[in-house]
Amino acid sequence: MNELRVTAAGRTQSFAPGQTVRIGRSPVNTIVVPDPIVSREHALVSWQADGWILDDLGKGRTFVDGLRVGSVPVTVPIDVHLASPLGPALRIEITGQAATTAPTQPEAVPASSRPAEPGEAEQEQAAHPGPPGRASAIQRSRLWRGSSSAAHASPPHDPPGVQRPAQEAPGGDFATAVHILLPVRSWLKDPGWKQGARLLAIAYGLLPSIFVVVLSSTTNVSAPGWAYSLAIAPLWAVVFWVLIKPGHITRLVALLAVIVAVAVVALLPLMTIPWEKALDRTADMHNPLPWIYGVGVAEEVTKALPILIAALMLRSIWKVTLDVKVWMFLGTIAGLAFGVRESVLYTTADLMTSSQGQAGDTIQLILTFALRVFVDGFQHAVWAGISAFFIGMGVNYRRRRIPLILFGIALPAVLHGLNDWSTLLVSHWLWIGMEALSLLLFIGYTMSAATIERQVRDTPLFRGESMIMDRAVLADDQAGR
Repeated sequence: MNELRVTAAGRTQSFAPGQTVRIGRSPVNTIVVPDPIVSREHALVSWQADGWILDDLGKGRTFVDGLRVGSVPVTVPIDVHLASPLGPALRIEITGQAATTAPTQPEAVPASSRPAEPGEAEQEQAAHPGPPGRASAIQRSRLWRGSSSAAHASPPHDPPGVQRPAQEAPGGDFATAVHILLPVRSWLKDPGWKQGARLLAIAYGLLPSIFVVVLSSTTNVSAPGWAYSLAIAPLWAVVFWVLIKPGHITRLVALLAVIVAVAVVALLPLMTIPWEKALDRTADMHNPLPWIYGVGVAEEVTKALPILIAALMLRSIWKVTLDVKVWMFLGTIAGLAFGVRESVLYTTADLMTSSQGQAGDTIQLILTFALRVFVDGFQHAVWAGISAFFIGMGVNYRRRRIPLILFGIALPAVLHGLNDWSTLLVSHWLWIGMEALSLLLFIGYTMSAATIERQVRDTPLFRGESMIMDRAVLADDQAGR
């Protein structure tokens, strides 16, 4: 009786009264839920004077029956979801009669009865706790005073038949309605503000207006390109992080991302532009080869070189090997940095040479600016991500290091060159097709990166022959004979 049972991921554990059950992602918890959306210390089930109580610890979100809760008495079996209504699920119940019998509903208080004494509502709630997910009277009074967050209290519905005295609020009915409909005090105390997604939504909602105010009086033609390109690049970085799933961004990965981005921006005027000027043979629209070796190879080598140097230095000097998905993500960062710098160059040139007074030219200028700002960094990141994937493979499996790295640079260089060449043709559908092909390859590698790496690791063609394995195979052959 009163023994608590918690079922998570098909495993059931039992706890006696007096024990404390900690739930979260950290290995030190009693119930470990290894999901990245779950907080390290997410929830707590503890034995109190009136039974087992489930408490949300305020570092994540806890849902019971689809409702976000803060504190819930465990009187009947409840299904708990962590972080979201569809998040990791747990079943919490009490063994014995209390786990299967619904709580007795209190009888309605007759109208002729005496008025409720102070504190009687709290005592009634403690004696007859409502269904899971409902806040107590104490919680509702704290919510009114602003001493608790609305995000961690369920809707204040009382069990059927219970009559409670109306809560008097300063200012009368109007103040009560304003507090309910605009709970600013509770919003300010809500830990959800710590989530980066909400802050990003506010920042990106205000950025365009801020740019208009700040840049309206500038005479620097490159300022709009820098502003909008740098604003869009982080959004693409988040998209690539979701697609590639490289894991948590550690300090090492963040430092490498900064170094790679700075190196790419520095190499563009020092290596890319001189290379392209020296091998500029792009006047002939019928020959795509100059676009491949004069543009594609030049720009892909620029983006790949910092990735290659960083990977080799980590492996040879510090003996650190990163997952190929991490290098793929860092490749997209290199591509975004290159794309931002290139879009600034192009948008500056377009704004300086644009003609005024003709609607067609104005529309073309707007479309070109949007293309450079939204697409340049994205395209370069896609090609650089493919290249960095093979660089990571080559560094981790050195037997075929040079062929893997060369293939990794050559493939996006060809795609890059053909993409740029196709923009000069009368029909731009080939250009759209090259972009689609690049995207399909990139997304394909994000989905099968782990499988490809495992096959490379298990194939002697890439990892080299093993004398021990050869002897074992030879011994098996002789035993079979």
